[in-house]
Parts: sequence; C-alpha cells; structure tokens
Amino acid sequence: MQYEDVKLATFIDRPNRFIAHCKLADEIVTVHVKNTGRSKELLVPGTRVALNYQPKQTRKTDYDLVAVKKRGRHWINIDSQLPNQLVKEAQLNHQLQLPDLPELSHFKPETVYHDSRLDFWGQTTSGQDLWIEVKGVTLENNGVAAFPDAPTVRAVKHVHELTRAVQEGAIAYLLFVVQLDYARLMTIYRKRAPKLAAAIDAAQQAGVRVVALDCQVTPDTVTLRRQVPFNLYADFEEAK
Repeated sequence: MQYEDVKLATFIDRPNRFIAHCKLADEIVTVHVKNTGRSKELLVPGTRVALNYQPKQTRKTDYDLVAVKKRGRHWINIDSQLPNQLVKEAQLNHQLQLPDLPELSHFKPETVYHDSRLDFWGQTTSGQDLWIEVKGVTLENNGVAAFPDAPTVRAVKHVHELTRAVQEGAIAYLLFVVQLDYARLMTIYRKRAPKLAAAIDAAQQAGVRVVALDCQVTPDTVTLRRQVPFNLYADFEEAK
C-alpha cells in the first residue's frame, strides 16, 4: 500500500487525541492523527513524522499523520485504518499468509456475526465459514510488540465472538498486524488488559488461531511481511 503524497515533518505536540501540531518546512500545521490510542512513546516532541497530504473542502485539516520514526531509527505506521486495508489487499492478491488458511470461495469485510461486526467473513470452497478479526499494533518495547496501547472492551467482545464462531463450526483467526518491521515477539499487555488476555487464552484453547504479521514500513509505503511469534504470557512493560 502506498500513500499518495507524503511529506516529512517534525512533531511538536498533541493537544487532544484527534489532532497534532507539526513543523513542516517553516510552517506550523495542524494535522489529523490517524490513531486515537495514546502513542505516548511515539509522539515525542522533535520526532520525525510522515504526513499524508489530503486536502478536501470537507476536512478541517489538510494532513493525516500516518507514520513516526521511533528514536530516529525505525519507521512505525500508526494509521489505525490501514491493517484492515492491508489484509483485504493481500487476500485479493492471493498473498495473505495465515497458517492453515484454506482456499476461499467468498471473502468480504465488515460482516455481522450475532450482535457484533467482525472485520472479515469468508467461506471455504467446502462451505465452511471463516472469520478474521484484525487488530493493529503500534506499541513496542525492546523488540516485543504488545496489544493494546489503551484499555479496550471492544476487543474482548470480539475475541468472545471468535470463540463462539469456532464452537459453531467455523474457522476463526485473531490477526495482529504489527505496524513495524523489527518486532521479535508479539504479546498481550496483560497488566493493562487482563480480561482480554483471559479471553484469548480461552479462545486459543477452543481453536481460534492467533497470528501476528509484521510490516515493512517506509514513510509512504506499508506492506505485510512475515509472521511474528505470538506468546500470550511474554513479559511486557512500557518504556519509561
């Protein structure tokens, strides 16, 4: 996936979760932050950021902040809408690399399952339902990527629904899209989300496949790359 028009800038501050101020050349611009998570370890004053220029009359800002260069070394994409788009494009191009993924005859996004809306529904050539729920990951410390970066109730509900789907005879994946290219391990931030960790533990025992895929990231491009080992019980602490 490639953004249309990316410009590099310097992050100044983030007055609320929706907008930030950045220095672009000699101008201070207000930009939309495409991630409502905390991102406090990423959005540090003086950090280089990538802004996608998207001027429209219906918008309040001309730019989307889509990527951050963490500690001057690694680009991390923070666009929360991107993971689903990457999965959709990979499946359409027959490049979605999930363990034991069967051949599919149908595949569509945003499908209702009971009282939830899961990210993707598919049907195998043998007529079996398949469900995929995608979670983007930007939180990382010492090469360990973790989810979530903020408390979440919605994710717990989605994991329960995946478990229910498997119990009803479907195939189900919980897919973490790690939006960086140097994670050696993926885990759940259990201190922040103990109910989510418990739900995933039960889901794995029921047969839900939990998978993490990382991404090759540049300021203006992102590509799904390879599988990252998932360990529910790996230790994780946020950087101080």
